[in-house]
Amino acid sequence: MKKRSFLLLPLAGALALSGCGGSGSDTTEGSADAGAAQEQSAPATAALSTEQATAIVTKLAGDSSGAQIMDGDTIAASLPQAKKLIEQMEIKPEKCAEFVSQQGSWDIEGINMAVAVLMDEATMASTSYSVAGYEDTAKLDKITEQAKNKDLQGCDSFSMAVSGQEVEASAKILDASSDADLTYATSSAMKMNGTEVPGGSYQMQGLVGNNAVSVAMTGTGSKSEADMLKKLTDELNKAVAEVKAVAK
Repeated sequence: MKKRSFLLLPLAGALALSGCGGSGSDTTEGSADAGAAQEQSAPATAALSTEQATAIVTKLAGDSSGAQIMDGDTIAASLPQAKKLIEQMEIKPEKCAEFVSQQGSWDIEGINMAVAVLMDEATMASTSYSVAGYEDTAKLDKITEQAKNKDLQGCDSFSMAVSGQEVEASAKILDASSDADLTYATSSAMKMNGTEVPGGSYQMQGLVGNNAVSVAMTGTGSKSEADMLKKLTDELNKAVAEVKAVAK
């Protein structure tokens, strides 16, 4: 797989917040109750503009010289290539093809988005920050429902083949909370051509009024799940605080 394809994968993961189609299987009654409690107490936070979302992800990326910042126009221009990459994949079971393609919404009209991707070219480990302001309330309602359901539609384990690369993936939902109105976190493990990809990937997403924020990390090395959850929570809380400070 070409280097550019690797760059698109974190972007596709970051764009998952547009569909909030989480990577996980079953959830517990306790975590569902906690999510409902968060939603009931959710403050009315206005939708961010593209400029505000871009400023937030730029701040979250810090002074990293390798950060790739993408505003709404850049994301829109990148979507056809990301979509083409996914369409080229042979996904099994076949019923999961549509589900996987829904992980990143190809329709971002009415969503003011920005993404920052930090990648270590030596290890291919990456961290991405995504912020989206939803002017389209119908799309916001949809992702809220999907975030609460946490349903993989039986696709918690599937395989993909593209450009001669065979990838096996499995995922689960993690028990997590944050300063967001509604939060969920996921982890996934992958094998490429039969070899496990070190560290797997983790993602935490949160809804803040009319906005969605996401932090994703791939190739995380040997850190434990507890350590990754703490790191994700810390980073997501920073994003949540920025959204609440800007979108009043």
